[in-house]
Amino acid sequence: MFVFCCYTGLGFKEMANLKKEDISIEFDGKPWIHVKRQKTGRAYKIPILKKAQEIMDKYEEESDYTRELNQSAQMAEDCRHIPNLRFPSYYPELSCDRILTMDWMYGQHLSQWCQKPFTPEQGQKIGQTLWDFYMYQMHVLRRIHADPHPGNFLIDDQDNLMVIDFGCLKEIPEDFYEPYFELAQKENLQNPEYFERQLYALEILKPEDSPREKEFFYSIFHEMLSLFTRPFHSETFDFSNQEFFDEIGALGQKYANDSALKEMNGNRGSKHFIYINRTFFGLYNLMFDLKAKDVEINNFKKYTQGAPAQQAVLV
Repeated sequence: MFVFCCYTGLGFKEMANLKKEDISIEFDGKPWIHVKRQKTGRAYKIPILKKAQEIMDKYEEESDYTRELNQSAQMAEDCRHIPNLRFPSYYPELSCDRILTMDWMYGQHLSQWCQKPFTPEQGQKIGQTLWDFYMYQMHVLRRIHADPHPGNFLIDDQDNLMVIDFGCLKEIPEDFYEPYFELAQKENLQNPEYFERQLYALEILKPEDSPREKEFFYSIFHEMLSLFTRPFHSETFDFSNQEFFDEIGALGQKYANDSALKEMNGNRGSKHFIYINRTFFGLYNLMFDLKAKDVEINNFKKYTQGAPAQQAVLV
């Protein structure tokens, strides 16, 4: 909800007290939020921009268990052929829009499992399975489990990975997928003209940007993507590398304290960025917790034969 506050300008208490009737369609045909300031009591309204709308849409989807039932059953069917991956069975006849009935799965939450001693072989097995699961979703199905929280995964006594929550799925449209993953390729990051074109395709750069804005956001996203896409620049990657995660933390601090960024128009970037970036950040953290080394980045390609979706422009 912190992110929603950032994209709307609402205070946390104002956001927490927000009701459906506080949102209405205005003269411009777009939704606006009508609230009162907590401190002054003055009424004001805020336009709901596309990123805030994306967050609202996802929260509404997550509260619909009928939708989650269908999503869960479909994802289980599409991914159950990936080794060491398990899913519960779901029971439509015992479910409704407020009740979701599925098998009880025996195992430990991933966070609990990682707190206990485990061998490098165990961490490697589970880490590779988790990575294959996400890459298969991302590049083949074009829809992802967009909430890689350790509480959504269990580990059984055979070191199988069990996925138990599909409330938040994110569809990846082609016009976002192609430029986003083209920029995961090292040679494209090193091609300034191509990189700039893809930033326009992803709505990071805008035609109306001043030269200063263009240079500023080009620099930020080049630095960010060069770091975040590093696992895709080699055949294997060591997710137990502390230095990699220290760099991510340092980059976040750098821009959190950047006064120039606060002066710029930060309302930019495709709405799909929110959940795709959140997914990768959460996935990287889970891989780090598992101390997974020598993870084969494109191992998921083994499982694409007869895939239920179009083949991807694989990285």
